[in-house]
Amino acid sequence: MAQTTIAQPQSFTPAYNPIKYLIDSTNKNLTGFKYIFDVYDGSIRIGRFKALPRINDGLGELDLSRFLNSYVLFDFEPSVTTDYAAVNCFFNYTLEVGEEYLAEFTYTSALTNSGGNVRINVTNTFLVGDQVNILQADGGVANPLVEGLHSVTASSGTWFEIGVAWASVTNANIDGSVTYADNRKIVTYGITDLSGQVFNGAFKWVNFPNYEATDYTLNSATKLWLTDQPKTNFYSTLAQDIWLNAKPKPNKKIIFTNSQGETFSKTLSALSSITGIAVGPNNLGVLTPIVGTLPLIKPDTTYYTFYYEDSGQDSIEYRVNLDRRISITEYDLVFLDRMGSMSSFAFQLKAYERGDVQRDEYNKDVQGYVQAGEWKYNPHEYGFNTYFVSATKTLELTTNWMNDDMSQYFEQLLTSPQCYMKRAIYDCDDVASEPYVPVILTTNNYEVFRQRNKNLIKYTIVVKLANNDNING
Repeated sequence: MAQTTIAQPQSFTPAYNPIKYLIDSTNKNLTGFKYIFDVYDGSIRIGRFKALPRINDGLGELDLSRFLNSYVLFDFEPSVTTDYAAVNCFFNYTLEVGEEYLAEFTYTSALTNSGGNVRINVTNTFLVGDQVNILQADGGVANPLVEGLHSVTASSGTWFEIGVAWASVTNANIDGSVTYADNRKIVTYGITDLSGQVFNGAFKWVNFPNYEATDYTLNSATKLWLTDQPKTNFYSTLAQDIWLNAKPKPNKKIIFTNSQGETFSKTLSALSSITGIAVGPNNLGVLTPIVGTLPLIKPDTTYYTFYYEDSGQDSIEYRVNLDRRISITEYDLVFLDRMGSMSSFAFQLKAYERGDVQRDEYNKDVQGYVQAGEWKYNPHEYGFNTYFVSATKTLELTTNWMNDDMSQYFEQLLTSPQCYMKRAIYDCDDVASEPYVPVILTTNNYEVFRQRNKNLIKYTIVVKLANNDNING
């Protein structure tokens, strides 16, 4: 037997796009043939899938995206101002491809006399006592007693005998085939070994055919981080936090340059296939001056850039333009973008906070009391009682005016499954060790504005806290 790998995904591929394998086998035309795909996490098998050969070409086809994307989540470390190992953003797996088919032994002119019984000379795996089914090419016309179900009375690796008298055979040259009576199969595992790594990314349908894993290997000035954040036209307030994912090496550097031409560095320490790196104006962390003096962001700084450095500039340069416009209010939302990074948007215009209260009630019998032979009751006794109160708080938030690139990127916030809001902003009276709380976007309908249709772009969305406050009583 032999297998050939016709197609496989790239070694580093987004988990939410097709992860398709195509395998060919020289045994694909055998009776009862199936491909067996075993998926391993290290040495532990986590899944087994069987596939029939495709009708048109007999190839084994398997798409692992639905299975593997359940093994990636996301990483969010809101207190980190350096970098962290984004171990939940990727998953390494091994795929072993085997096959199974009906244990069928075909013979040609193989009937011989063995002490008065019929012997069939064919390579086999039968043992004495096994039940077998014999099919002859002529349907049992010439040798009717040989056709059908039999017990093996003697066997070796090259022949076996059945309890049929040789005298009943009228034509020893009839061809045939033999199978186990229970349709037992021959199973071989791990003929082909493959491996890969998936990450928590999801390319748009029209973009995925052009995906190249090598674009995210940081070894030249054209390579990309794992984010869709606009490369040059991204705007951020001074209060925003941003964590972008990349595939750097530990002990290398991120180089920051401000609009004054000063440069600074931050050394990476996390050891992981994917690393989350703090690059927002509010969470840059401690930087080391190369040219100029700290801080990176000065009162007259209008933007800063950053890139990964190994042996020189080994990624593209991302630019963060500083938004210093006066804010009415500011709510910052950090969200999971389509490539697995945690970027953010600021909502600087009017915000409206609303609450919704739900109550469950029951009508209780008023017990009252007896006084001087007369039943009375206290006016303050409850008839209808509230036994469960749930308070849900929502906020209507509005962005400031934004450019075309920011508008397109904002769609990823609207569709993101994970979103957080700064706790200190929504509740200034509460001193919290955890700066963020999870929120759910309840805005279900939206329009992606483009500057060719609308010169001034802003968005209004509604979010609610993911966890309700407890009510006493």
